[in-house]
Amino acid sequence: MSVLSSLSPTRAPSAWRGPDVDWMRECLVQFDSDDIAEIRQALDYLGTHRPPKTLPLAQAEFPLNRVADKLGAVARQLHAGKGFAMLRGLPRDQFDADQMAQIYFGLSIYLGIPMSQSHRGELLGHVLNLSGYGDVARAYQNGGEMNMHTDSCDIIGLMCLRTARSGGASRISSALAIHDALAQSRPDLLARLYAGFTFMRGEKDAQLGDGRRTSVSPIPVYTRLQDWPQQVACYFLGSYIRNAAKAGHARLSDADLDAVKAIEIMAESPEYYLDMQFQDGDIQFLNNRVILHGRTHYEDSPEIENRRHLLRMWLRAPSWPTLPSEQIMHSDSDHALWLRRRNAALELPNAYIDSLRATANAAA
Repeated sequence: MSVLSSLSPTRAPSAWRGPDVDWMRECLVQFDSDDIAEIRQALDYLGTHRPPKTLPLAQAEFPLNRVADKLGAVARQLHAGKGFAMLRGLPRDQFDADQMAQIYFGLSIYLGIPMSQSHRGELLGHVLNLSGYGDVARAYQNGGEMNMHTDSCDIIGLMCLRTARSGGASRISSALAIHDALAQSRPDLLARLYAGFTFMRGEKDAQLGDGRRTSVSPIPVYTRLQDWPQQVACYFLGSYIRNAAKAGHARLSDADLDAVKAIEIMAESPEYYLDMQFQDGDIQFLNNRVILHGRTHYEDSPEIENRRHLLRMWLRAPSWPTLPSEQIMHSDSDHALWLRRRNAALELPNAYIDSLRATANAAA
């Protein structure tokens, strides 16, 4: 493929700008009373066919019919539509936190295959401010706002167990809208993003994975994919790029910095971003190849059990075209090695909160 064709706009359905999207009309999936009844039946089925306090690892363990059809529509929206969806209507007050986690996991496995998310091996992660209570595995476990980025999976899912006192909206931007704008106005910067950068990840992710701290070769922020309705895939973590340069593994020219800053500035611009405020029980799914995500600042509670708490999943979509190896930071070997360290009991919210309290009490 020529450089010229690589830099052409995608004009894909997911190349949207925030002010132009009415997400509650176009991307909101509402559960009705019949859906909730079926989900409740699936939860009961799980309870009779699996040990207590475990997550469903196969669709057969969480059988769905009408809800599966709705999830099929979500899958199509992620793959070939706007690239995101919000599921709303789960009655949070009717299920405890562990049941919500089981439901979330059971719905998610209809969209993809769960992946380990960090050196801790978790298939179900906790997005929770751990200040004063535990070690932080990734930046999402710090409080406050988060910069726009993508993750190392095909689909990222978030379920809201508890909202913050105020703030904490999910902020998303279309990586393809930014791509298309740069193709028109700054093809020089877009070319630099296609050329790629050295990425450096966290020390423990490397140490407890395949040992690599930096990418084998420059990782392209954008790359073209064949048989992919969105045409282009994005992988962007500005901190990984800057950390590699700071540690002396790469040099960033002025043009490099301009290209990285261009994505960050555009993704955080009201011209591009869309803020989605969670309600308790909401589930958001994003196509991680085309959507950048972060969060706005929020005010939280001091007590760990009252803090903003989201559950997170990374999913692999096996029917999607495979990403080129040069655009993958965390390898299959990493995920397999991390998975060996999985503590499934602590993926359930009640046990996780209890463990954080015990750690804090022991340190007091």
